[in-house]
Amino acid sequence: MGAMKCVNCGGALEGTMTFCPYCGVRQDIDLRQIHFRDMGTDASQPCPSCETPLSVIEFDTTPPMRVERCGACNGMFFNPGELEALLDHQTNPLVWLDNVQLQQISSDFGFQHEVVYRKCPLCAERMGHVNFGGRSGVVLDRCGTHGVWVEGGELRRLTEWWRAGGKLIFQQNEADKTKKLFQERPKPVPPTGSIESPERTDDWSWSRPDTIWEDSRVWQVLRIAGLLGALAASKFIR
Repeated sequence: MGAMKCVNCGGALEGTMTFCPYCGVRQDIDLRQIHFRDMGTDASQPCPSCETPLSVIEFDTTPPMRVERCGACNGMFFNPGELEALLDHQTNPLVWLDNVQLQQISSDFGFQHEVVYRKCPLCAERMGHVNFGGRSGVVLDRCGTHGVWVEGGELRRLTEWWRAGGKLIFQQNEADKTKKLFQERPKPVPPTGSIESPERTDDWSWSRPDTIWEDSRVWQVLRIAGLLGALAASKFIR
């Protein structure tokens, strides 16, 4: 990660600084290498961090992706699946684990998430916290229904982590969660007397109704045959 300069005063920014130590201006470090355009529209939703009305930007992805963004604190709100799609768009399809780089990113970024429960800009419900990918160290605010809030500066951190092999870690983490969910799901119990679990008894009446009817006809035929046989025998004896 190369050194950057403040967009306002040109002062040098060290490491992952999002505020200029000289003029105090917040730095927009997330979108410096991402092609996007401002749609010039107001999303009419408040920023979860600073209450500023969110605007809409469109990323140059395939297909184009529109997200809500705060022009004051540079945070962004992604619908479910959009954040992963944007990270994929910035990453070489051939990804491998770079343990040294991952360790360096972890030590540079660390745990810098303020423990504040923010409201979802869409439903106003309190969002929970999630460590993205299980091991990225970047803790996001997540609404279980509408998506995740990414604070200013966190997208750049996630991009570096994703490129260093975090994508593989994320995929493994999602696979583990799916497997655990499948294992914990209770197996359906067939209703009593169903085909899968019939109440079988030693009584022949468990047979199907049509079978019962057919069996009764057989007995009737045999009975009639027996009577006719007895009648013929009696005539022969006479």
